[in-house]
Amino acid sequence: MITKLKEKRLGNIYLREIEEADYLDYFLIGKDLETVKYLNWGPFIKPAEALYTIKEIFNNRPINDDLPKGYAITMDNHMIGMIDYHSENLKENSIEIGYFLKREYWGKGIMRKCVSYMVDLAFSLGFSKVYLGSIIDNLRSIHLIESIGFHYEYERVEDIGDGKLHLARYYAKYNYEEW
Repeated sequence: MITKLKEKRLGNIYLREIEEADYLDYFLIGKDLETVKYLNWGPFIKPAEALYTIKEIFNNRPINDDLPKGYAITMDNHMIGMIDYHSENLKENSIEIGYFLKREYWGKGIMRKCVSYMVDLAFSLGFSKVYLGSIIDNLRSIHLIESIGFHYEYERVEDIGDGKLHLARYYAKYNYEEW
């Protein structure tokens, strides 16, 4: 797996590795309960939590997990979201993508472009399968996943840290060029 992502422009969207300097933008996104309610973290209470996450989790991924840090999704020099490869399964040669976006940018096609790019990148890196997962109550995410050609694979119960168990649905897209 590559541990460093190349910068990429997708129209007015710019993808670059997340940096410690992004922590205030990350905090503003992550303190919004509506944005993070289906994620296994947040909401942030203090900016220091966002900085800690960047320093201790994302900066250490290349070392600890052999994964790249993750992309900050930026517009006008501000981080408005993030997309990353957050888990890899060597046995089935697959990788899972995670993402979130600041609420005021929802419904504008931004995440569709970013996810499509990450899928193409994963296949160009030699992965056979890409996963996307979502808590089934997150209808926006489920709609996005299904609309870009991912197919249902399985469901499992997830603990996202809110004291309840949630059913999550996982979808996959295969690199048929390998077959």
